[in-house]
Amino acid sequence: MKVVCYGEVLIDFLNVKDNLFEANPGGAPANVAAAVAKFGGKSHLISQVGNDMFGKMIIDSLSTCGVDISNIKMTDEYFTTLAFVKLDSRGERSFSFSRKHGADVYLKVEDIDVNVIKSADIFHFGSLSMTYEQNKRTTFELLKIARQSGSTISYDPNYRSSLWESQKKALDTMIEPVENGFVDILKMSEEEVLLYEKDVNNFYNRIKDKVKIFLVTFGEKGSMVFFKGKSYFVDTIKVDVVDTTGCGDCFVGMVLYEISKSLPIENLSEDEIVKIVRKANIAGALCATKKGAIPAIPEYSWVLERL
Repeated sequence: MKVVCYGEVLIDFLNVKDNLFEANPGGAPANVAAAVAKFGGKSHLISQVGNDMFGKMIIDSLSTCGVDISNIKMTDEYFTTLAFVKLDSRGERSFSFSRKHGADVYLKVEDIDVNVIKSADIFHFGSLSMTYEQNKRTTFELLKIARQSGSTISYDPNYRSSLWESQKKALDTMIEPVENGFVDILKMSEEEVLLYEKDVNNFYNRIKDKVKIFLVTFGEKGSMVFFKGKSYFVDTIKVDVVDTTGCGDCFVGMVLYEISKSLPIENLSEDEIVKIVRKANIAGALCATKKGAIPAIPEYSWVLERL
């Protein structure tokens, strides 16, 4: 089964010591695609990089993971997007982006082989592909194609405040795909949910008729899954946290990989979805034990051992 991810791909410059930064390929949709491939699935990434050393680094890294890179366009017009990531003592991150002229922002529908989307079993995207009007238009055109083609659509907003002109603009835009019926699987962090409502259950009541699976991550505590009108809290394992970059994407990658083996979603039992989320929790936790996003994705066998 094919998982097609669309959106930003960039270089994470991770602060490893004082003013020393280490370059690692990243970007939420790219991380998800890499996780799906590393776990044993078939994944494609639709994006754009600059024809520069960083773009080439990204393509080489994703190809090594097994991601189909045939729909990553390389352009001479724009530079590869960069993100600078600083960690605190708990491994939590703060971000600074160099994206105003980032290549991923300027990908157009005519640059994309839409047959890849039409053949997707799962189409995954995030909100960073809606921060500018041009890439927002592209995103919604691709969502229409995915919906008309019968793909299961997955969405992780992945809120980054510095990339939006205001929080109101971000919140209004981030909820649009859900309200317009383009989302089957919605994953959010607790912090993102609380931007909308004071309680996770209140937010679920707002969207329950719009999505089939709603996932909320609570970091080291675990996660919640809302499925077929019921909710379940699923715990996780304890690890020594080094870097939380990409943990949520690794979580999503595991969820999509497992669900892709059991489509349509309606075929899943409640026990099965809880087991899938438990695997995803473990995958995300293990990802936090190493630096970087893609380099820290664990082997599928390691997840099974901890399960």
